[in-house]
Amino acid sequence: MRALIVDDLLALADALAGLPAADRVAAARRWRAQARAADAHRRRTGRAHPDWGDGTLRGATPPAPPGRAADPDWRAALVAGLCALGPAAGSAYISRRTVGGGRQMAEIKARVASVDPAWMRICDEANDAIRNEPLLGGLIHSSLLHHPTMERALAYRFSLKLASGEMSEQILREIADEAYASDPDLGQAARADLVAVVDRDPACHRYLQPILFFKGYQAVQAYRVGHWLWRQGRTDLAYFVQMRVSEVFGVDIHPAARIGRGLMIDHAHSIVIGETAVVGDNVSMLHSVTLGGTGKEDGDRHPKIGNGVLIGAGTKVLGNIRVGNCSRIAAGSVVLADVPPCTTVAGVPARVVGEAGCSQPAVMMDQVIPGG
Repeated sequence: MRALIVDDLLALADALAGLPAADRVAAARRWRAQARAADAHRRRTGRAHPDWGDGTLRGATPPAPPGRAADPDWRAALVAGLCALGPAAGSAYISRRTVGGGRQMAEIKARVASVDPAWMRICDEANDAIRNEPLLGGLIHSSLLHHPTMERALAYRFSLKLASGEMSEQILREIADEAYASDPDLGQAARADLVAVVDRDPACHRYLQPILFFKGYQAVQAYRVGHWLWRQGRTDLAYFVQMRVSEVFGVDIHPAARIGRGLMIDHAHSIVIGETAVVGDNVSMLHSVTLGGTGKEDGDRHPKIGNGVLIGAGTKVLGNIRVGNCSRIAAGSVVLADVPPCTTVAGVPARVVGEAGCSQPAVMMDQVIPGG
């Protein structure tokens, strides 16, 4: 097998994330053996193996399944793969090749405990971006390359975007750093959200784009810090974060709302999510979506959105109602009653018009209703 490069590890994580945890080590060992056999075939014949590629681990690894976003936690999958590959992969040097003539080969010492495929890819893309557009060097260095981890970079972006005359960048940075240090789930959710945006938004071609340029992703990460403050009992500071996110990004999410991992908000203009709303994992929504109440009632008064739901642009979901897993809400609908799982609803008021059209509407992002 040829020397490992970062792309091999990313391909390995992609493929393993679609498998049950119990099967990951065996699968990684099988692909390693195939890569070795392919490398021997290449040396003997001068051609790539017809089934197992060119001798790299990436060539022997099958493509990621369509439902990979349903398991966005790459770290667990990659650690399982590295354990299967042995100490040469887990604690030795891993070469990182860059693309293009005349670029230097670099080496990164990667230990199993600190492997972060998403952050590694972001840093590679950041270096490429600076080479392609040197005028962005200051922005990219200060926002990404200056920081040792993705969490530190997110904390910097949080403080930079939300700072104002009322609250300094330094204070906000301290708040965000404390949040990420205290709750590792914040960083894992940020990675899941990042994968969701890259997978589902056709306008997103690189992992650095959401962190630098997409206000939907940035607003959701700021909400997550505000939600952490809310859970710590620091409600006034959480309300301040909510206010600034609304002012800066046009996204108004109450800090008490509960939102799962893998959320993608496309365009992210005029989003409103109320205090008692619950949003499941791997949900996609477009601009001008409201998850609101229906009047002045107090208590549990906002929608509960299941896993894998696609919510079209301009949709209003009102009241303490449930939207079932893997359902689809057509653009412009007003939903006032429960939505069964795996169905499509449309209209004002919304009614069931058919099945969801696929097993993962939020991932496929198909908003066309057949016969509509």
